[in-house]
Amino acid sequence: MGAPLDPVTASVVEHGLGSITDEMANVVVSTAYSPLVRDLYDFTVALCNVRGEMVVQGVGMAIHLGALPSAVDAILRKLGAQLQPGDCAIMNDAYEGGMHLPNVILLTPCYAESDLLGYALTMAHHTDVGGHVPGSVPVNSRDIFGEGLRIPPMLLVRNGVRNDTLLALIEHNVRVPRDFFGDLESQVSACRTAEKRLQALSQRYGSHTILAVMEGLLDRSEKMARAEIAALPDGEYSFEDHLDNDGMDGPPQRLSVTIRIEGDELTADFTGTAAQVPTAINSPLAYSRSAFYLAVRSIMSAELPNTAGFFRPLHMIAPEGTIINPKFPSAVGAMGISGYRLADTIFGALAKAAPHAVRAASEGGTTRYTFAATVDGKSSIFSEALVGAWGGHAALDGIDGVANIAANMANSPIEMVESTYPVMVEEYAYEPNSEGAGARRGGLGVRRRVRILAEQGGILQIRSGRAKQAPWGTAGGHPGSTCQNVLDPGTSQERRLKGLETIHVPAGTVYLHVTPGAGGNGAPGERDPQLVARDVRDGKVSVERACDVYRVAVSPEGVIDYQATDALRQDGPC
Repeated sequence: MGAPLDPVTASVVEHGLGSITDEMANVVVSTAYSPLVRDLYDFTVALCNVRGEMVVQGVGMAIHLGALPSAVDAILRKLGAQLQPGDCAIMNDAYEGGMHLPNVILLTPCYAESDLLGYALTMAHHTDVGGHVPGSVPVNSRDIFGEGLRIPPMLLVRNGVRNDTLLALIEHNVRVPRDFFGDLESQVSACRTAEKRLQALSQRYGSHTILAVMEGLLDRSEKMARAEIAALPDGEYSFEDHLDNDGMDGPPQRLSVTIRIEGDELTADFTGTAAQVPTAINSPLAYSRSAFYLAVRSIMSAELPNTAGFFRPLHMIAPEGTIINPKFPSAVGAMGISGYRLADTIFGALAKAAPHAVRAASEGGTTRYTFAATVDGKSSIFSEALVGAWGGHAALDGIDGVANIAANMANSPIEMVESTYPVMVEEYAYEPNSEGAGARRGGLGVRRRVRILAEQGGILQIRSGRAKQAPWGTAGGHPGSTCQNVLDPGTSQERRLKGLETIHVPAGTVYLHVTPGAGGNGAPGERDPQLVARDVRDGKVSVERACDVYRVAVSPEGVIDYQATDALRQDGPC
């Protein structure tokens, strides 16, 4: 054994590793071509040790946290013995450790001379990877074969030389090659940047120090995670939530979990969850595992490093053949529907063990819609993620109009959207009265109204959840509101759409989406009247709702009538 590592040096190197992933993320954002990656941040970067265990996760999609290990394992299992300096591996197959097919993963070995220091990893959601629907997130596919190009773990780059055969194959199967290859180059650049920075860190502190710090990060994460779990009361905590349907017109689909806490170990048992369905809303195991890790991680200290050490005390039972662990070749393109709801289900169980730490249900997952058209003879694919709201917390209101806790995404800048795609954004606003009422109310949903300008119209695809199953409240808080999808609202042609749709729309069509409002925490009648008055002044809650639900008598200007409010509340909290 070597001498104990100097704690100051260890801290400097640890922060150096964190700065590497920060720079990786900056490289992706500054060089990516597609708005999905560049503006919405639908990507993840990470560093792994020589065994492929994640030691640092950078800025990006939070719900990718637990999916990265599966992808790395698959790549190293197939290519580990072959990987050399200058190589870069690629994969996207949902049944080889990946998620849905647009999520393309790159892995680069990082060497300092002959010493392997670890691996740099990037995952990005690409605009299109082929398949029968533009955007490659079909809600109506019946198996994975129709969802796009499946890439098993293979070499994209060998000793610095690109695999032109593979690149030609990809080019012939994607609708917007410019976006695909532009984003792919950003991923390669991020991995190469990580390699250079690790080499510089190694040159200054030595390879043995880098490796020792990585091991220390894993052990510290495990120790902190176990301490957090041990602080929770032992026991079993069960909860059920439901998907609106089976992806078509079938009945609601049950998601069931029992959380077992025994000392410093936590197990999530999903026995009783609905069977896989013949549509694309199944969640591959890697994504389901990620939802589990994300939910547990979110109730722990922000100081806990996101490493594979955190995973060690966590265990998951997900029966094969269920909607959260489907058998090949089940469709998984719209996995977000099940994955986000799975996180909500886990939150519901955790709320019984740690009510002080868990919010009411958020909006149910980022809504994604895609509009595809032909413009000047070329494919144009506009894919947008619409953010929602956070649920009420024991100490705080939910946040209005923000990305789901599991997502960490941004919205699409309207100026960019209108200058790049044949659409016009006519409205973007909060949806009044959409919050789940509570002493700490849920966040408001948002409404986005978009007019289609493409001369020949195009294909509109919608992936949205909680059209029927509203976000639940906690501790007496009310549920939030459901989502809405409407074509040509307020006209004689108005048409209400389902949560999952793929339709052709002509030029001039207006599409309105309203995201769900999040659930509330605590009885609405216990809400501070001043907070209710502020919401009325801000136009978030109507005077009528303030009176009927919160039992606060307030003018449109936000002036409270305290005598009338006392009379409204004398029967006790509602």
